[in-house]
Amino acid sequence: MWKSVLLACATLCVLGAPAATRAEGGLTDLEQRWLRLAWPVVSYARQQGLPLDIVVQPQPAAGEAPLAMAYVDARCKLVLSMRGNPEAAATLDNIPAALLTPVVEAMAAHELGHCWRYVRGAWHTVPAGFTAARDTEAPALPEPTLQAQWHAMQQTRREEAYADLVGLAWTQRQHPQHYAAVHAWLVAFRDDGAPAGNHHDTLAWVKLVADPRNFAPATTPFDAAWPLWHQGLRNRP
Repeated sequence: MWKSVLLACATLCVLGAPAATRAEGGLTDLEQRWLRLAWPVVSYARQQGLPLDIVVQPQPAAGEAPLAMAYVDARCKLVLSMRGNPEAAATLDNIPAALLTPVVEAMAAHELGHCWRYVRGAWHTVPAGFTAARDTEAPALPEPTLQAQWHAMQQTRREEAYADLVGLAWTQRQHPQHYAAVHAWLVAFRDDGAPAGNHHDTLAWVKLVADPRNFAPATTPFDAAWPLWHQGLRNRP
């Protein structure tokens, strides 16, 4: 789930509001459901002037993240990969009913965090004054190819961490009554038993905001997440 993709296939673009997409895009019921749940975030992106399009992959997409972000021709693409993809329905089914709206909005806001980074030309970069030297020190990986793979994984990990913080900052602002539950859901989702330092090992950042008051006062979720992302970059294992 919560990852970035690049488009290399035929796509069906969806424009306008969810009510208009049924006739215009020929969307499935499942696609319409995801879009309705995520639409407040889409609307916010457009209010912020982010160059966001919605893209539905019409071909079977088993194994793909149901919701992901791409960046093509200077525009962000919120990609729905749901046809022939059991994970699309299973993801919604596995979210507690009371948390369905805030969790899916947090997912969409996570993807918007990726868009924000792409648009600023900052993708896979680190802030001024930060050194990523530790990321290149992959233990017991002497071969240059493996070192390069480790470095690329750490770049992705940093971007996932920033996006997770944006998703939680969105929850703090839009669904404060559900914040503790959404945070706990994300901790459980990220604590999946994968090796430490993997692409989605963001717990060092997520745990910084167990208390939502740790978010910086800011105008946007992107700005609220920024100083905490820095803190996690300094302190993570």
